[in-house]
Amino acid sequence: MILRQATAEAVGTFTLLFVGIGSIAATRGQDPLAIALAHGLAIALMVTALGRVSGGHFNPAVSFAFFLRRELTAGSLVVYWTAQVIGGFLGAGLISSLYPAALEMGTPAASAWGQAGVAEAFGTFFLVLVILSVVEQGLSFGGLAIGLTITMVALALGPISGASINPARWFCPAILQGHLTSAPVYLLSANPLSCQHGSPSSDPADP
Repeated sequence: MILRQATAEAVGTFTLLFVGIGSIAATRGQDPLAIALAHGLAIALMVTALGRVSGGHFNPAVSFAFFLRRELTAGSLVVYWTAQVIGGFLGAGLISSLYPAALEMGTPAASAWGQAGVAEAFGTFFLVLVILSVVEQGLSFGGLAIGLTITMVALALGPISGASINPARWFCPAILQGHLTSAPVYLLSANPLSCQHGSPSSDPADP
């Protein structure tokens, strides 16, 4: 069971980075709407397709939120994080072979750490809040709601921080480039602690 879950998490995270970074490279970063929609659609479709297998996290911050709510064991958390990072590396690496400048253009960057940190924290808050609400209410259109949340955050906060709101989304292309100076912004600001309420199931697609 855990192998199927890990595979689903790797595939979903692979899709997010492959499509997300690819949309930035394809538009040369000049079409914010297309980029936001690409990220949102990637997650919406992967949650719909794979949510019943793993919960459709595809984001270390989301997995950590479910761990804090005791919906995910420590061992499962490590497996999920490992799968997400592997999927992220594969997605970022493959898209960079198709678009030579993909990683340079597609790695979120913060020019002002304070503003970017606030943007990432609030963006992660909105995303985790929607995911937990989808689970609690058992919404049949949960994948769409989560994808639209990512699109909304990307449109509003993309110019400030790149709207990563997902440690794997920043970490994998940043590692491949060797550009880790913004690590505190993207690894510490994605904090789901403020969204802990209730006791939902761990599966956004199947509460």
